[in-house]
Amino acid sequence: MDNVVKIIADSLNQIAYRDDTQIVDCQCRKFYSDNPRVEVTIKEVKPDVEEK
Repeated sequence: MDNVVKIIADSLNQIAYRDDTQIVDCQCRKFYSDNPRVEVTIKEVKPDVEEK
């Protein structure tokens, strides 16, 4: 599963974020299905305080 996460993180560079080093949390789960797929959900993390 780490290979799947790495491929997805690398492929989203410059699309969802500047660099995959910006990823702060990741969850990977494997399910068996008659409809094999990869689902990716991306959420923006906003700071609690405004930057000055």
